[in-house]
Amino acid sequence: MDQELKKLISLQHVDNEIQEIVSLSGDLPNRVDKKEAQLNDIKSKLETTNQKIADLEKDSRKISSEIEDSQSKLDKYKDQLFLVKTNKEYDALNSEIDHLKSVLSDSEDLALKMQSDLESEGEIKKVSEVEIEEIATSLETDKKNLDNSLSESKDQLEELNNSREAILKDISNNLLAKYNQLQNTRGAGVAALNGNCCGACYSTLPPQMVIEIQSNEIIHTCPSCSVFLFSEEQNIEE
Repeated sequence: MDQELKKLISLQHVDNEIQEIVSLSGDLPNRVDKKEAQLNDIKSKLETTNQKIADLEKDSRKISSEIEDSQSKLDKYKDQLFLVKTNKEYDALNSEIDHLKSVLSDSEDLALKMQSDLESEGEIKKVSEVEIEEIATSLETDKKNLDNSLSESKDQLEELNNSREAILKDISNNLLAKYNQLQNTRGAGVAALNGNCCGACYSTLPPQMVIEIQSNEIIHTCPSCSVFLFSEEQNIEE
């Protein structure tokens, strides 16, 4: 058997075993990644909400102080109405009182809106905090399950990866590059003959190519899918 073909077959066997072990984790890795991203997104939104609440509380305190000042001035001007001696002074004071009443009304409306906004943001904060707690709990469970799954196969994976590294040293760069490309795009770089067909895409192969592949002495690739082909009828340990 061609020695590089033998190494390619061994590499495929190792990669199949690695993939089988990794697949035992199911969709846990994806679930963990998605929940971590979701958790970070909600935390970021919560930070924004907390900042809005802080700004609203600051502005609310400011407007409350302005309302108190305006009310104090209004009460003072009302008391002064009884002290004025001329119509001109009376009219001027009334004009100032009307202006303060308008300012006071606008400030009170703004204060009510701020209070409504504070309540809305507070509800958003509560919902976010509950979501964070729920996702964090679920994420912790998924992480533990994933760690348990990986720890059980850790030694086996390490052994397989060491075997893979040893095999790679005996395969030419060109063949390895093609194998890796096929492994990434098709899920397999090497396939056994299936009668007179490619074992990967099941397309029918030319008779002469089938004979040559059956010898395992020549490295052939499928004309249709480009996967490396070999024959299981021959002992690959030869």
